[in-house]
Amino acid sequence: MNTGEVHVGMPDGSVTPVDLWQGGDRPLVMIWPGFGMGAGYYRPMALSLVEHGFPVAIGELRGQGRSSARADRRNHWGYHDLASVDFPRQIRAVKAGLGVAADYPMVFLSHSMGGQISCLFAAREDAPALGLRGIFGVGAGTPHRPAFDARMGRRLGLGALLLGVVGGGVLGYWPGKVFGRDLVGYGRQSGTHMREWRRFHLHNSLDDLSGSDIDYVERMRLVDLPVLLTRGEDDRDCPEASSRSLASFLPRADVTCENLPGGLGHNRWARQPEVVTSRFLDFVEELG
Repeated sequence: MNTGEVHVGMPDGSVTPVDLWQGGDRPLVMIWPGFGMGAGYYRPMALSLVEHGFPVAIGELRGQGRSSARADRRNHWGYHDLASVDFPRQIRAVKAGLGVAADYPMVFLSHSMGGQISCLFAAREDAPALGLRGIFGVGAGTPHRPAFDARMGRRLGLGALLLGVVGGGVLGYWPGKVFGRDLVGYGRQSGTHMREWRRFHLHNSLDDLSGSDIDYVERMRLVDLPVLLTRGEDDRDCPEASSRSLASFLPRADVTCENLPGGLGHNRWARQPEVVTSRFLDFVEELG
């Protein structure tokens, strides 16, 4: 049963509601959604973990799901803002809501874009201070075009054009629907984030993120956490090369890339959580 909800304020005045569930004395699991996905989609996954005694919360990416943030020309954010503001604010609010210490042990279960931002967060001083013990990714990789087959490469290229050039450049934000249709299926998005995502797609680069206070690429090289990057064996949105590309940003970390059986696709695992739950339990046991 849902234990409660915390409302997390952001610098732009928006509010992000976060659902949380009380558990036993196991590590807190923070679930981070993928691009264009609301937190509510992951409730079956959360409930599966609650049944195994974990306290669980489902974070939200700014502007997605129930976040009240609305991207426009003046209100925008990027990878750095999500890693340095949204993640730590939500984690602190969740831990306060659960009545546990700020450094209470925590494991991320991160999907797709959420996995990219999780790796950036892991490079920050907030990560050890807030008790991060490991990252379990699902369908998490880089969008670098050479990692994808020709068909998916063309689809990503169209997304980079619309989201990164039109949204991030011409309009200053991506409005989501154009002439009543969401052409790429990701909803309204921040222009800054989309420009950075396009550069990631074209150059596999996370250098010089807007407003950044650290060199993320250099600091990710120092991350030494256990990281397991899983993907459904039929996931065309995150081929194995994409996972390995993300792993390459973490050369000191104990990173493993694995394929999961069961026709989980890129998103289906969150609604049919048995396979991911089983592997996640093993991962947590391996953390000790």
